[in-house]
Amino acid sequence: MSDTGRLVDIDATESWALVGQQSVCRIAWTSGDGPVVIPVNHVVHDGALWVRTTAYSKMVREVDDVRVAVLVDDLDRTTHLGWSVQLRGIAQVHYHAEEVPEPVRALQTWAPGTRALWVELQPDQVTGRRLVADG
Repeated sequence: MSDTGRLVDIDATESWALVGQQSVCRIAWTSGDGPVVIPVNHVVHDGALWVRTTAYSKMVREVDDVRVAVLVDDLDRTTHLGWSVQLRGIAQVHYHAEEVPEPVRALQTWAPGTRALWVELQPDQVTGRRLVADG
């Protein structure tokens, strides 16, 4: 276990590479009931993060043209070291498959059921940090 560590900023290029290596993230927004955070599968394509969802989901109803945050991370529970990347920007819901790039359409989700809509985030803020061991 790590007794000491230090935070190191991760640049945007490395942040995007790390996000692309993961398949699960958490997306957050503020709804009429307060903050909402849910885990979702995602894919990265051409500077955007994409999520596939159901037509009548709370996310579809509440995030179109709304500011959201996405957190992607990888943490080692033994050493207490790892990294996190946060993406922030305006989400856009795509209702038609022809609006979605072909590689994005192949996104498979862990949850069962039809996922016919996509949420796209082209973030205006990308920040990453890594907790590394001292020395």
